Amino acid sequence: MSKIFLALGSNKGNREEYLINAINALSSDNRIEILKVSSIYETKPYGEIPQNNYLNGVVLIQTDYSPDETYKVIKKIEKVVGRTDSVRWGEREIDIDIILIDLLVFETEKIIIPHKEFHLRDFVLVPMHEIDNKLIDPKSKIKIENLIKLLDERYIIRKINFNLTII
Repeated sequence: MSKIFLALGSNKGNREEYLINAINALSSDNRIEILKVSSIYETKPYGEIPQNNYLNGVVLIQTDYSPDETYKVIKKIEKVVGRTDSVRWGEREIDIDIILIDLLVFETEKIIIPHKEFHLRDFVLVPMHEIDNKLIDPKSKIKIENLIKLLDERYIIRKINFNLTII
C-alpha cells in the first residue's frame, strides 16, 4: 500500500462543491482510503493568466493502485466531478495532482514524482506540512518546513473556515 499526497484546487464555479465532490469520489473508490485532509486555503492563481482565486488543499490517501493506475483514477475523477478542458494554468473546476508517492523519485511519460513544481508552491507545501510536519522532499532531502521558508513567492491569501466532510 502506498501513501500518496494529492493536491486539489478549484477556481471556477462552486469551488467548495468541486472540492467536496472530488474528495467524496476519492473516498468512494474501494481501493482508496483517505487518511487525512488538510485545511483549505484561498490562494492567488499560479502563472500569468488573469483569473479567480483558487481554493486549494491536500489529501493524504493510501492505495494499492500503481502510480499509473492512480494517475488514471484521478483523471477520471476530475472528469466525473466536472472538469472541462482549459489552457495550461487556466481556470479549472477541479484539478488533482499527484505530489508524492511514499518516498519515491521517478518519472514516466505522464507522471513526475515528486511533482516537478511542488517545492515552489506554498499552497501545496503548507497543507502538506499541516498533514505531516516531519515530511521531507524525497528528491532534495529537504524538510517541507524548510522548503516553505525558502519560497520567494507566496500565493496563500488566507485559511478558509470550511469543513470538507467525507461521505
